[in-house]
Amino acid sequence: MVATRSRSSLDGEGSLASSNGTGKEEVFHKGVAISMWQNSGDDDSNWTNFIKSNFPFKALPFGFNRFSGKHSVLQTCPDTWNRYEEDVELAAQAGCNAFRLSIEWARIEPRKGQIDMAAVARYHAILDAMDAAGIVPNATLHHFTHPQWFEDLGGFEKAENIQHFVAWSIKAVELFGSRITYWATFNEPTCATFLGWITGMHPPGKVLACITAGKVVMHMLQAHCEAYEAIKRTPIGKSLQVGLVHHHITFLATGPRLLRGLAAYAADWMNYWWGYELIHTWMLTGKFTWKIPVLGQWLEWQHPGGKPPCDWFGVNYYSRSVVTWYMKPWCLPGEVMTDMYYPIYADGLYEALMQSSQYGIPIYITETGIADRSDKNRAIMIDKYMRATLRAIADGADVRGFYYWTLVDNFEWNAGYLMEFGLYAWQPDGSVDRKLKEGAKALVRYFKALPSNLLALRAAAARLAQEGELPDHEQLHAEAEEVLHDLTARGHKGRRRHGHAMVAAT
Repeated sequence: MVATRSRSSLDGEGSLASSNGTGKEEVFHKGVAISMWQNSGDDDSNWTNFIKSNFPFKALPFGFNRFSGKHSVLQTCPDTWNRYEEDVELAAQAGCNAFRLSIEWARIEPRKGQIDMAAVARYHAILDAMDAAGIVPNATLHHFTHPQWFEDLGGFEKAENIQHFVAWSIKAVELFGSRITYWATFNEPTCATFLGWITGMHPPGKVLACITAGKVVMHMLQAHCEAYEAIKRTPIGKSLQVGLVHHHITFLATGPRLLRGLAAYAADWMNYWWGYELIHTWMLTGKFTWKIPVLGQWLEWQHPGGKPPCDWFGVNYYSRSVVTWYMKPWCLPGEVMTDMYYPIYADGLYEALMQSSQYGIPIYITETGIADRSDKNRAIMIDKYMRATLRAIADGADVRGFYYWTLVDNFEWNAGYLMEFGLYAWQPDGSVDRKLKEGAKALVRYFKALPSNLLALRAAAARLAQEGELPDHEQLHAEAEEVLHDLTARGHKGRRRHGHAMVAAT
């Protein structure tokens, strides 16, 4: 059973205010997401050291590659760090009212206890540009990167290092909390540990270190809880929204019946650990259980407060993975394969949103996108995934934002510059610089059609769903205009009747 919010309606005393109790209009976030390190690099992070040790290529067991391509982010990059005014303007031109970015720990605290005030000033300048453009920032404290000094201490392999992350979280809020309401502690903790300690493609580059991997993800979740509580204790903490971002992916086994069992075994394990089951159980109950196939070893931890503290939940969704018995990525008949070797699969996004609704907190799609060098399938993906989002909203999922990954083609970790997710094209050889892709125009049309008012979006999606239609951007725009007119009219009546009170539709 899925726990959902009460569906918005125009049958009561609806107004433009939301039901959040603040009297303020609740905004639906239409945004892009970036990692500042992937986009601009830096000098002092664990990933920078990892590249210096391993680029351009290093083969790993099981056919994995540590890096692909001829260029690294340390050699050439889109450089939002220095071109932030231009990139914020590009986001605004694309119809964005929100922008997710990482606050890079290694830039702010390159050496333990030493704050780089020039980096602090640069982030404030970036926030100034967003303010001027009417764009809401959404900040991530740990997006796969941290200072090399923290890595040298053992990083999240050691429980005693959690205190350093908590101190960093408090410092970030002290520096930027008056300007940023939405914070995520971690981006994709299970993905980071799988790629860093199982496949070896991310730092620290360990292979099949299964027991250590379990400790790392457990320590990250413990660090989330401690950082959440520490942030809330700060003078500004109660006004901030602190969440966690998870990569929701499922694995489906396929192939000849006699061999499918091998693929199914691997798929079940990856569904549990990397995909969604481990985090899903933890979000519902606060119970963490890490089980290791064959070895029969377990790690367990129960959050003392039951359900872990979390104000909102970020869903990073790209697809579900179809795997064969020899672990080759695949797709089912009729599906379109992307450059990242997974198909376009919109039903999985709907399922992820409905499943995440069980946590009883607002949901943001913090990343979704497509690696598509040909740009032939980008518009198809955007249309299908946006329709899946609207269907979930109509069915009661409390989805409050849609962030596309990413603004400009960037360095996709071990895949280098070969995977082109950006709305704007960029090439490391300098041949293309921030050119809007034809397929990206589908997202621009949706973002400009989607109402920023959350209630209007919910009501428009619900109306069209009741009529048996999944809206395209033109239908949605027309319906939203009518809904906004009705909501505004009812809001004026409510203000005349109740003075300053704003009665929300629920």
